[in-house]
Amino acid sequence: MKVVIKKTGINGEGIGYIDRLPVFVAGALVDEEVDIRVVERKKRYAIGEVNRIIKKSKDRIQPKCRMQHICGGCPLMIARYPRQLEYKKDVLKQSLIKYAQVNPRKIQNVLPSADIFGYRNQFKMPCAMEENRLGSGLFMPNSNYFIDIRRCFVHEDELEKMRARIMDILNADGYLGYDHHQKSGIRNLVVRGFDNRYQCTIITGEDELLPQTIDKLMRLPGMYSLWQSIHTIKKTPEIFGPKMIFLAGEKLLPLHLDGLDLEISPRSFFQLNTKQAIQLYRTIASMISGNHEFIVEAYSGIGAISLYLKDKAKEIIGIESIKDAVVNANRNAKKNGCAHVSFVCDDAANKLVYLSKKRTIDVLVVDPPRSGLDDAMLECILRSKIKEIVYVSCNAATLGKNLAVLQSCYHVEKVVPIDMFPHTPHVETVTLLRRKERRK
Repeated sequence: MKVVIKKTGINGEGIGYIDRLPVFVAGALVDEEVDIRVVERKKRYAIGEVNRIIKKSKDRIQPKCRMQHICGGCPLMIARYPRQLEYKKDVLKQSLIKYAQVNPRKIQNVLPSADIFGYRNQFKMPCAMEENRLGSGLFMPNSNYFIDIRRCFVHEDELEKMRARIMDILNADGYLGYDHHQKSGIRNLVVRGFDNRYQCTIITGEDELLPQTIDKLMRLPGMYSLWQSIHTIKKTPEIFGPKMIFLAGEKLLPLHLDGLDLEISPRSFFQLNTKQAIQLYRTIASMISGNHEFIVEAYSGIGAISLYLKDKAKEIIGIESIKDAVVNANRNAKKNGCAHVSFVCDDAANKLVYLSKKRTIDVLVVDPPRSGLDDAMLECILRSKIKEIVYVSCNAATLGKNLAVLQSCYHVEKVVPIDMFPHTPHVETVTLLRRKERRK
């Protein structure tokens, strides 16, 4: 069956039409004519697999990674990078027009990544046995089939070298993959690094790591912080278990970022592309003009955005529900001499209701998870008198749905997409909203 690909889907797949029914085709690019096999047909859409490409896009290239078609993590690696940026802008535009009727002229071009390979500063990879060897890799999409990934091209080069050395030590000391029945073995490996200093967390069952293993790991060049996490819950999306054990080195990993000195704990979130994180923070700061009395950041994590905005207000409060991150953030505020910046552990909507009743909030910065702002948060914002909102989003669909609600009280001023993850369909978006003036 022949299909012409008309646009790109939110997961990086091509979308064509058969008798007006949309067909999602992984590995196909816009303007390509492909011969496909329909593998699943629903009432409102179908899924197809490419048999052969009849007419290739001029933007198609050979992917750098030989696992690209199996892994599924970098579906856009088959396209030239400038074209990837156009795809991402188009997907963002589709979502914002579909859900919120945002004027497309307010959506700027995607700011490109400084590096398109070797940009990720962290990985969280499952571990399993492969040919009698403990490997780190991934499970194929929608399956339990494990693939040992020996080289990932979007990870920083030194981070990949550290992964290989850690796996060599674990194998030399006889560690096995996780067994749910025995609640024993290595489940995941998480490593994050800045400036050739690395924080490693080994997620296990109810095991104790051998002293000799800990000693060997700490002797690795650049190993700075070593942790273990006990995780025996069978079905959960969480990587880390509820129990964290500090093993050796320093508890926190330092990061110098565009004039800020930060420290990060293993479970704390930080942007995966360090260079683009700077571009993201600069973009947020550029949207906040003048000096304000009071800024609030919701979902503040380790406090990087609030601290980056330290010169924008006389007082800044960050709200975060994860206790570890709040402790981390307040340490970072003290480390950077920011007595006027503080962080509280609370539900974002609950605390924002309290603050908006007590104070006039000049600017609210929100950086929610992929699920976006919940109903309680949206209702709180609409009832408040917050003048401006800077909305940082990693999900175009939830951003569009949230903007549709917020536009009853706010104008969308501008939308700036930033490419944090080359070769993936994801794009970070910063949107400035300004409260509408009430008619007298």
